[in-house]
Amino acid sequence: MITSYVTLKSKIESFCNQHLQVKKFGGEFADGIGIFATRDEKYPIVYVTPISQTLGQNTSVFEIDLYCLDIIEEDRTNINTILSDTNLILNDFWIYVRDGQDYSIDIVGQPTLTPLNNALLDYAAGWVGRFSIEVDNYCIIELPLSGNI
Repeated sequence: MITSYVTLKSKIESFCNQHLQVKKFGGEFADGIGIFATRDEKYPIVYVTPISQTLGQNTSVFEIDLYCLDIIEEDRTNINTILSDTNLILNDFWIYVRDGQDYSIDIVGQPTLTPLNNALLDYAAGWVGRFSIEVDNYCIIELPLSGNI
């Protein structure tokens, strides 16, 4: 089965739709996160951005950044709760892919999570995780070509 970037994104969205804490999911390039996040003020959010793809014979690897952010209260009393909860959501995603039943995707190596402070125009915090996700690739007979090969 072919796992394109759109298919991978939909698998991440499926996780987010099932997760009881995630209120909104989106994805595009990183510079679009601010507009996405402020559109309807539902938090926490998860947002995926593509970084690169490495092609292989039977599999390929997408490197993505997965942002998980929530709103900081004016007095910042919730900052540690945000850091804890958003970190756990990204950990949940790692476990979901690593131990789940979808064998068309797998995490390669160990993800790196980096905390974010004052993201999205100074009112959100959370984490961004760099994930390398191996997906099924396809062969020549599956190419969308006319005629015989």
